Amino acid sequence: MSELNKQLLNYLDRHASIIMLTINAEGVIIHANSFSNKLSGRRLESTHINDFFTGFNANLDLEKLLNGNMESLLLNINTYRNLPETFYFTSFKTTEGIVLIGELNNDEVEDMRMTMISLNNELNNLTRELQKKNIQLDQLNQLKNQFLGMAAHDLRNPISSILSFSEFVIESNDYDLSDELRRIMEMIKKSSEFMLNLLEELLDVVKIESGKLNLNYERVDLEKILRKNIEINALLAANKKIKLVLDIPETLPETEIDVIKIDQVLNNLISNAVKYSHNNTTVTIGAFSTGRDILISVQDQGLGIPGNELDKIFVPFSKISVKGTAGEKSTGLGLSIVKRIVTGHLGRIWVESEVNEGSTFYFTLPHRK
Repeated sequence: MSELNKQLLNYLDRHASIIMLTINAEGVIIHANSFSNKLSGRRLESTHINDFFTGFNANLDLEKLLNGNMESLLLNINTYRNLPETFYFTSFKTTEGIVLIGELNNDEVEDMRMTMISLNNELNNLTRELQKKNIQLDQLNQLKNQFLGMAAHDLRNPISSILSFSEFVIESNDYDLSDELRRIMEMIKKSSEFMLNLLEELLDVVKIESGKLNLNYERVDLEKILRKNIEINALLAANKKIKLVLDIPETLPETEIDVIKIDQVLNNLISNAVKYSHNNTTVTIGAFSTGRDILISVQDQGLGIPGNELDKIFVPFSKISVKGTAGEKSTGLGLSIVKRIVTGHLGRIWVESEVNEGSTFYFTLPHRK
């Protein structure tokens, strides 16, 4: 064999990106070049040629192949990616056996390349369109926030006046109110309180969504904060004969929080626990240090939340099927604000609940030294 032929065979065996297999009369591969082994992801020597091809080559005639009489036939092979790939195959006889040569189907490669270019162009167009839509949505969201902010500000004063007037009439001794009129005034007062609370929560949502959740950190004794919020909700709980219990197994380390915002979180969770609890039950507020965080929990013995509604409770304006045990109303905003405040503190919040067994809300506050 000439030196040139040796160099050519060495190139085909080690470096060329073509399939080159030598097969005996039984169809067993007795030699495979590097590219063939790499493409199949395994050593092909001593395996049958049938294992090299996919099972859906209708044009494969093994007898013709083993006679060394197959020319430029399109066949699919199994690759290491478990994806079939198409090659043009030619077979011919040599003294060593049947040599099978496979070359890439350039037409298929070109078609794939053109398809990829077309898909890439389409993806770029969709990306630009999505960016435009996102900008439009952001502008609409800003307009929505401006509208909600203006509406809430404009409505807050007259609603506050209605609430003040109704309280004045109810508490004053200057008016001889009939039972029916007093009942109507109480309804006006409760509705005004609900509306005022809704407006305040709307303003909170607008501020948060506008990126205005400004946290003013200060170093505090968290146990005092918990006790204060229990005292604030004690009257509400007493009306339903619900006992508020503080469970702190060990002294909590001081940490830095925005006191006003965390007060808002605790007040919402505790008042919700009371709202959805039956009379003569217990709400337990717990806290302990995990070493990295302070974990706070609010556990009730109330109605519980259906499992298919748990993912809705932190979504703004979402309403669930559970109602307050004394007919208390919900704005659907409180827990979404709570979540924003907790995540703003780099904490987490979640809930565990079973219907008719009660719910436990957990949130964490990272240690800030």
